[in-house]
Amino acid sequence: MLDRPLAPPPVEVIVAVTQALHREARLLDNEDFEGWLAMLGKDVSYRLELKSRRFRADRSPPLPLGPGVIFNEDLGRLKMRVDRLKSGFVWAEDPPNYIRRAVSNVEVLANQADNEVRVHSVLVMHRNRIDGTTRLLTAGRTDRWRSEGSCWLLASRDIVLDHSVMPDSNLNAFF
Repeated sequence: MLDRPLAPPPVEVIVAVTQALHREARLLDNEDFEGWLAMLGKDVSYRLELKSRRFRADRSPPLPLGPGVIFNEDLGRLKMRVDRLKSGFVWAEDPPNYIRRAVSNVEVLANQADNEVRVHSVLVMHRNRIDGTTRLLTAGRTDRWRSEGSCWLLASRDIVLDHSVMPDSNLNAFF
């Protein structure tokens, strides 16, 4: 028997979560890292992995977490990354890179927990470095957002870059 999808969340929830995604992008673009950290749940899981290229006929199971994982972080590690960026010792970010994020293809789905939703989105990140190097990074994201009080907090994010080879020499930016 096929599992039926859960009923879609109310329109108010879809709008609120979509607004949270856009606010998150603006905060990160403006390097308001403290504001961004305030949008994260205490138990947040934040992972970035590279896709593995396989032939269409390859029916082997997906690779376990580990191969191709760029980072797998919790709130403490994310705070350490923010502190590192604010330290002034990240030479690749001084002066800061110009970064602009565009979030699109937002799909908000009901989750088993009443106060949570699953969110699929696409992120396009334009990054221009001091040496004039420009990078365009694209990624798919699968999030879990949780309603706590009057706000929505990011509970987990799985990011999959649309690149088989890392397109930049460092990834100091958040997705």
